[in-house]
Amino acid sequence: MSGSRIKPNDVLLNITGASIGRCYYVPADFNHGNVNQHVCIIRPIQKIVLSPYLHLLLISQQGKEYIKISQTGSGREGLTAQEIKRFSFNIPSLDIQHRIVSYLDAETAKIDHALELLHKKRDAYTRLKTSIINRAVTRGLNPNVPLKKSGVKWMGEIPEGWSVYRLKDLGYLYSGLTGKSGEDFRSEDLSSTKPYIPFTNVLNHLEIDPSQVSLVVMKENERQNTVRKNDLIFLMSSEDYESIAKSSLVTTEICETYLNSFCRGFRLTSHLVYAKYLNYELCSILYRDHLRLEARGFTRINIKVDRIESMSVAFPSVPEQHAIASYLDDHCGRIDHAISIVDKQIDAYKRLKKSLINEVVTGKRKV
Repeated sequence: MSGSRIKPNDVLLNITGASIGRCYYVPADFNHGNVNQHVCIIRPIQKIVLSPYLHLLLISQQGKEYIKISQTGSGREGLTAQEIKRFSFNIPSLDIQHRIVSYLDAETAKIDHALELLHKKRDAYTRLKTSIINRAVTRGLNPNVPLKKSGVKWMGEIPEGWSVYRLKDLGYLYSGLTGKSGEDFRSEDLSSTKPYIPFTNVLNHLEIDPSQVSLVVMKENERQNTVRKNDLIFLMSSEDYESIAKSSLVTTEICETYLNSFCRGFRLTSHLVYAKYLNYELCSILYRDHLRLEARGFTRINIKVDRIESMSVAFPSVPEQHAIASYLDDHCGRIDHAISIVDKQIDAYKRLKKSLINEVVTGKRKV
């Protein structure tokens, strides 16, 4: 383990996976610790380069370009110690390094504070949206509606006049792509490929974005399930409990589009429930919490088909479902608009921070 032991003033660089290039430097008062095989320890010669200054170089545009070139040249998502040793930077005197680090610490702290406030604002909007959805799909739009026992322990009480059904009594689940190899997803031959909905489209959207599709090779007469308008898409496998069994609704007519293998589609066969209302309900706190409890796993979280099929859902008459969905479309739409404005502000501050670091470490801005 001695080769993985961290010392004060070490610079740590992630060298594999999606977070490749993430960098951190160890403070001088650090006690002890170790890293795994995904992190490279860089031990600067302090008489030549300060740890915080080297950290700034590695997260600058020049450092990111080195990482990108090395990664692309190797044909894989990974860096070796030899590749990192070939990185070349112009290093100023220690006095200038101290001035740059002090200046950027102060300036980036201001930006980080602004970002923190914006993230808190975004979180508040998200919590408001979640509470509005949860209230509407568990109590309806009438605050004075009398309640009754649902007969389902985890569901508790529901408004009078609402019905309880299992999902398998309202439709059926179908599988995503099967029998595909990695090469099928990397083909650049557009004449032999068809669109499919990737995992991320379901994860990041309440409703499927038809513009965010990927391509997969499909052979002539190959039998695979295609998605349709009003299908709900469930994440059946995930890296965490937070996203497992999340649903997203197909709201548009899409031509011959398939589904990734980590998901299952749910197709309604009953006229008792409105698809948009059902999707809102399944994304509410009450139903998301129940589905998470049904999932199992450690490094990879999975939920069984029968757990989805046997889950109970409560809903009012179809006209009331339409009214609730319209109400949520309006309120959630306004909240989403506010969130999009905050997201643009967050992106602007992040770009400002990157630009500031690049200008200072390259000497374009004097300090």
